[in-house]
Amino acid sequence: MKYRTKRSFAARAGRVLAVVACVWAAAAAAIVIHGMRMPSDPADVAVIFGNALDDTGAPKPVLAARLDVGVRCYRAGQCPAFLVSGAIDGPGLNEATAMRDYLVARGVPTDRIAVDDQGDNTLATAQHTLAYLHAHRLSRVLIVSQYYHLARARLAFERVGIARSNISAAYPRRFQWRDVYSSWREVPAYAVYAVRLWVNPDARPISFRPMLYLMRLFS
Repeated sequence: MKYRTKRSFAARAGRVLAVVACVWAAAAAAIVIHGMRMPSDPADVAVIFGNALDDTGAPKPVLAARLDVGVRCYRAGQCPAFLVSGAIDGPGLNEATAMRDYLVARGVPTDRIAVDDQGDNTLATAQHTLAYLHAHRLSRVLIVSQYYHLARARLAFERVGIARSNISAAYPRRFQWRDVYSSWREVPAYAVYAVRLWVNPDARPISFRPMLYLMRLFS
């Protein structure tokens, strides 16, 4: 009898896990499709989200691909200005300034690029973008990131006060196998943002910058 009870419990647990996995996969697919279907319209400013740098301080392929999207947008006359937003990963590893240098090397004038090196996370970048738009009396923004990140980025931009009709998006047309993991990871991340910003649209970004802390500690 005890063996049957254990087997029955294992079967029920297996079914629950299968349902959870199916729901999670469906949510990930919905987030990806939402991002891919966002319009890519002309904008007053393109906001490019940061990503990892290599040991020399140059953008790694994922970030370089995002920046190339911005360069094409600029050359097509669809985004006359940029806000590059990223974090500081360590000494000499400032994502935002590396992004600026990458764009300048490809013909974008320096005075067309605003640098935000406090963009530790999606919400921080959204709030800094809103401040930039207000300061320059602009309204239309083009989000540039990976396709699986665009839904959460749009959510954050909307909740901080940027009109949905003024938000468009673009993403690198490339696929990596790790995108599968990243898409699954976006499910809880999107859920947390949705709940947190629904409860408090003025929520402050939660940032942990260990490298900056260590740099200040030993400077």
